[in-house]
Amino acid sequence: MSRFRFLIPLSALALAGLLAGCAASRKEPPPKPFAGTRWEVALEVPIAGERPWVRFGDGRMEGFDGCNRIAARYVQDSVGASAIGIGRIQSGQHACDRPARDAEEHIVGTLQAASSYSITGDTMTMTGSAGTLRFVAAPAEGKP
Repeated sequence: MSRFRFLIPLSALALAGLLAGCAASRKEPPPKPFAGTRWEVALEVPIAGERPWVRFGDGRMEGFDGCNRIAARYVQDSVGASAIGIGRIQSGQHACDRPARDAEEHIVGTLQAASSYSITGDTMTMTGSAGTLRFVAAPAEGKP
């Protein structure tokens, strides 16, 4: 009888170990690199035409805000705290329909006030005093 008392706790430990092993095998994909990735803006209500996007690298940001091409200088921390500061955003002056202008105002305003970012897998989130923008890494050129 005393032998069976230990059998249940041991099988419970084995089950717990098995479940922990399964959880550990489902790893998060490695994050996309901040610099060089084309980050497409994930808008709640998509707009017609080209999807807004940004790309960072060598202290310069470039992209499209839904209405105009944009560019700015940026600085990011060098110790891995994911802090960022984006300088004055330069934008074209094309006339656009109302939904594209609204998207432009939201994107530029949020980017201009961004103070931090985080990347998980192929998703980047930028946050600051004007709110949050979510981005999805675009597929590499030539790949589906």
